[in-house]
Amino acid sequence: MKPATDPPIAPAIVEQASHWLMVHWGGELDGATQRRFAAWQAADPEHQRAWQRLQRLQGTLAGVPAEMACTVLREMPDARRRQTLKLLGVLLVAGGSGYFAQAQLPWRETLADLRSGTGERLHRELSDGSRLDLNSGSAVDILFSARERRIRLLAGEILLSSGHEAIAPYRPLIVETPSGDVQALGTRFSVQEVGGGTRVGLYQGELEIRPRHAAALRLQAGQALWFSADGAGAVQAADRNAIAWSEGRLVAERMPLGRFIAELSRHRPGVLRCDPQVADLPLTGVFPLADTERVLAALQRSLPVEVHSLTRYWVTVRARA
Repeated sequence: MKPATDPPIAPAIVEQASHWLMVHWGGELDGATQRRFAAWQAADPEHQRAWQRLQRLQGTLAGVPAEMACTVLREMPDARRRQTLKLLGVLLVAGGSGYFAQAQLPWRETLADLRSGTGERLHRELSDGSRLDLNSGSAVDILFSARERRIRLLAGEILLSSGHEAIAPYRPLIVETPSGDVQALGTRFSVQEVGGGTRVGLYQGELEIRPRHAAALRLQAGQALWFSADGAGAVQAADRNAIAWSEGRLVAERMPLGRFIAELSRHRPGVLRCDPQVADLPLTGVFPLADTERVLAALQRSLPVEVHSLTRYWVTVRARA
């Protein structure tokens, strides 16, 4: 016999329940707030059902520590707070499916300690003196403890210049990715989630890379590689132009236009694509990431291409007519 489905909850009640979960995550409730919450629950059986579903959802997520959520919510700007409320509402309507919550929605990125939007780059100095740069559309959690300095890469790309650890005993500096861990040994390096794995470029010092299900290996300065949970690809030369984004530039040295457009698309909203007919055209130049419209105009002057815009958010670079 097929089990009965849990009927959907009205959107207005979803919003109210999500608000109350945010209130609980935001810190200890005083007496007046507790009484208002109890009155809300008692006012309608649907309120109680919505709250119970959210409690099941919270158990399903299991990866959002309460202490982290409290800190994030207290410091979250109003726009981010509204975004998180919306996310909780969508999950609540979805019925709290664990797979849906973990695999289909970017809830980890939404609650990240540091997060950059499309076209935004962040630069931060961490408590140990390390410098952390986030490329466009990136997110990390900062998990420093007495035992280690761990940075969890949730999305996108970072550039990390490790600081000199002044605390004894020494705490290793580790970047955690879905593919495995990257441990810094006095270094400047980049880590990017790409192509079902992780790309690492080392520009100073030494790195130890530990795939989840394969033997560890070391990188020396000037080397780069891609790795997944099951192993690593061939070691290649690190390209310093690949981290020019940290200075607000995109540098191309005979770069295929298709690859250039793919990189540029990370820094502007909407869809930016390259017609395969012109994707292999070589491009050389230094381009400002802060003004992607200017970059597209420059392409039309330097290459036999034109920029076709259905709207500002749907743009194709194609052969000039």
